Amino acid sequence: MEWEKLETQADIDKLMQLINNFHDSCIKGLTYSSGTYVDEEYSMIMNTEPVVNLWIQRQSEFMTNIELCLRGVSKFHINNDLNLTLDILGVHFTKQEDDFYWYSSEDIEDETVTSFVCKEIKWRSKSSY
Repeated sequence: MEWEKLETQADIDKLMQLINNFHDSCIKGLTYSSGTYVDEEYSMIMNTEPVVNLWIQRQSEFMTNIELCLRGVSKFHINNDLNLTLDILGVHFTKQEDDFYWYSSEDIEDETVTSFVCKEIKWRSKSSY
């Protein structure tokens, strides 16, 4: 499937309806690239466009595997407390001004949730990971 860019709250709402608010999902994996690196002369080259690719699996025959590509990531918090459940029952996902906010729970005050804030986001369905 081709990448689908999310630009408005209506785009988010359409995705959320399509995949049942991420109900019965889990984060399978992710990659992170800061964009910052050391060049051949050992100078630190700073980049302000970090990218995270997030792979989510759903307990559903429809769109079982979803990939999110996040650009301009300013916050990314992973909950990996093995004493807590890591399944996602529903998410809080909004666009406010120029940023997208995603929380792995509808309770955004819960400090144990996985969450991110980014400037751009696109998604696609994958056959497998």
